[in-house]
Order: sequence, then C-alpha cells, then structure tokens
Amino acid sequence: PPAAEAPPAAMPDAASGPGVTDPFGIGSAVGRLSGGARTKGHAAFMVLACALEPGEGAQLVVQCRYNGAAGAVALTDRRLLVVNAREWEPDVTTVDLEPGLTVKGWQDGNHAALVFEREDDEVVVDRIADSAVAQEIAAAVRGRSGG
Repeated sequence: PPAAEAPPAAMPDAASGPGVTDPFGIGSAVGRLSGGARTKGHAAFMVLACALEPGEGAQLVVQCRYNGAAGAVALTDRRLLVVNAREWEPDVTTVDLEPGLTVKGWQDGNHAALVFEREDDEVVVDRIADSAVAQEIAAAVRGRSGG
C-alpha cells in the first residue's frame, strides 16, 4: 500500500512568543515616567535593554536627548548607562560610579539637563521632561560616587 502523507505542518505563529519579560527591570523604572517620555524614549529603552548585562538591574531610568538623538539614562546596580536611539549607530556610554565623578544639574519650567564629569571627560544629557526623576538620579550618582 502507498505510504500515508504527513499532515500539512501548521503555519508558525509568532504571536505565541514567550510573552512579556523584563529581566532588567526597565519596564518598572520607565513606568514612573510621563506618557510623553515613555513614547519618545521607546527606541532608546530598547537600546538600553540590549546594552545591559545579564543580571544587571535598572534602578532609575529617565528619557532625554543625548548627542542630538532621543536617549535614555539608566542608573543600574553596577553603573550609569547613557544611550540614544540614533538610527543605525546608537551611542552607548558607560559612566563608572567612582570617586572623582561630579554631577551638575539644571532645570527650567519644562525640562532638566544633567552633566556627568570626570577630569577631561563629560557626558551631557538634556530635554529631560521628568525632572524629579533626573534629580533622583543625580542624588543617587553623587551618593554612590562620592561626588
């Protein structure tokens, strides 16, 4: 007798993926931000997720502008990470939380800016809508770096 044909394979369904996962706690940290910041920072938050190391946890996150593109600053349990979502070549900068790091902050009625400095190196972020979270990041960085 002829061999029975196998039933046709079911079409793959990508919608049944692993579901929502947040191994770095970015979602919780971003949940504190204004709706506009969450929307503007969406791509930068994805870059941030790709730049974090296994087991690293985001404690505070704020949306900003960094090197002319939509960005994000994350204070993790290990470091300060500043990224942007520049198309095709995002900037990813680690700022070590060590003695000698200073933080300067500015705020007007609508936005805040932060500058992280060590010797001849500085990282500048601006257009931060969630200035209260920016103040928390600045205070925490000062506390952890002694600056």
